[in-house]
Amino acid sequence: MTLDDEPDDAEVARRWTAGAVFMLAVAAPLLLAPSSVPDAVFYNQAAAALGWGAVLAGAWWPRPARPSLAVSWYGIWPVLAALGGLALVALGSQAAAACVLAAALVVVAASQAVGQSDEPLLAMGHAWWIAGGLSAVIAAVQYFAPSLADGWLVAASGTAGRAVGNMRQPNHLATALLCAIVWTAWLWRVGRLRPWLAGGSITAMVFAVALSASRTGALSLSVLLAWAVVDRSLPRAARRVLAFTPLAYLVFWALLAAWAQFASQHFYAADRLQSSADISSSRFAIWKNAAVLIAQNPWTGVGWGNFNFAWTFTPFPDRPVAFFDHTHNLPLQLAVEIGVPATLAVLGLVGWALWRARGAWASRQAMDAQHPGRAAFVMLVVLGVHSLLEYPLWYAYFLLPAAWAMGLFIGSAPRRSAGDALSVWPPRLMQAAAALMIIGALYAAWDHRRIEVIFSPPADAAPLAERIERGQRSLLFGHHADYAAVTTPPRDQRLATFHRPVHQLVDVRLLIATIEALKANGRDAEALYAAQRLREFRRPDAQAYFKNCDTPEPPWQCNTQSVPLTWRDIDRVLR
Repeated sequence: MTLDDEPDDAEVARRWTAGAVFMLAVAAPLLLAPSSVPDAVFYNQAAAALGWGAVLAGAWWPRPARPSLAVSWYGIWPVLAALGGLALVALGSQAAAACVLAAALVVVAASQAVGQSDEPLLAMGHAWWIAGGLSAVIAAVQYFAPSLADGWLVAASGTAGRAVGNMRQPNHLATALLCAIVWTAWLWRVGRLRPWLAGGSITAMVFAVALSASRTGALSLSVLLAWAVVDRSLPRAARRVLAFTPLAYLVFWALLAAWAQFASQHFYAADRLQSSADISSSRFAIWKNAAVLIAQNPWTGVGWGNFNFAWTFTPFPDRPVAFFDHTHNLPLQLAVEIGVPATLAVLGLVGWALWRARGAWASRQAMDAQHPGRAAFVMLVVLGVHSLLEYPLWYAYFLLPAAWAMGLFIGSAPRRSAGDALSVWPPRLMQAAAALMIIGALYAAWDHRRIEVIFSPPADAAPLAERIERGQRSLLFGHHADYAAVTTPPRDQRLATFHRPVHQLVDVRLLIATIEALKANGRDAEALYAAQRLREFRRPDAQAYFKNCDTPEPPWQCNTQSVPLTWRDIDRVLR
């Protein structure tokens, strides 16, 4: 069946089912406003895992005429090898490894969906269009009527004059809008949105990108311009709209700045230009520090998820003020954590898969209006640009859609040889994996509840010590309970209790608690070394620990004599 065929009743039912499933997988995670503590977007990520589990369960693909899934391993095996390798090195983090494996399954499902049925493609496209349109509305409320952001339908923005979306992060909002623009243009191309509606939607989404004040989003508009220039299969009107998105952004930016001045309101993008702040928001400094860590650990890296720990406990007199848990650059992040050889292998495999699938863009088949390959590739480029400046793929609501786009692009490439034969994969295997994914998402929600009550207790909550003890038994989130145990009086000063939280994110409060615990346990050299690292953070809460250093008898932490230790020494002590 093609997109232009008249559907029968069964086809309509499948489309409605697919629409509901993709709304859960794509739109719901981006639109969910309620937050949790200590992870504000936990519900959004759990919704993404649940929704994509439903997609993999195949509510739209089982048909009597197609009892099995046909998968071309020729195209996708390099991507699966890369993701499998990442899952292996991430085994110490159950949640990360599970997400990477889930992404591999999504790649497989998407690659077989192309050419088999139009329901998942249309449903996915409409889900992105709806998510983008509603995100634009949310952005407008956050900027123009922030008092209406009650946290249930619309999240409150923590920054005056800036829209952050319901993911509470302006760059995430901008990237979600750009992905929505891509698929809105595809729906326009296949004739599923009227030109005036598609063009108006894209314009509204660009306006919301301006409201986000995201420099990453503004830069990524150049991807849409490039797409309009090179892709002649798009309708002429669609190409014009996409080509003018950067200009539309500048116009909206100027209008918002003028309105803010007239109404004595804030417009964060304009306010930022007037400040003397670092234009890179400390990215240049953290990239420089990351390069040093890579030079010190080139072969195997510092270990998956250990960047923040290694960076915090390595001498960097010029380090940024903020505590960074990522390098804000995907290649650097991989290189510093898994080593240069493994990084080259992972990126090389993914790049090779894209190159082998280049027919999804360049073949005659790619010129077919119904072909999703080019739109999928543009979405991957948008996410790639964002990944050079931040870490969107560390969030399930971007990782899993990216995996779907990757599978669509690879699956859209024409088979070139007999060696590219289709392999049969029974749907029951995919459905079993999907069931595990759904169960895992539900378990994570239950497990996270044991942590939420520590930081946001209900009226009838148990004593704090009891809540912390229960939370420490959490399989996925016990590190949050350990954090509460070592930073909340009476503080647990057993060094082993620090191991999990310091390998997640070290902040001033946790670093001071670590220093005090090392000192209390007779680890004087390690305590002084850690204190010297704290002193490198030029921020008031860190410098308060050294307020008595100018007295006639300064305390021990004021000693500036170099201590011959490394982050690995601190790691051994805290195990």
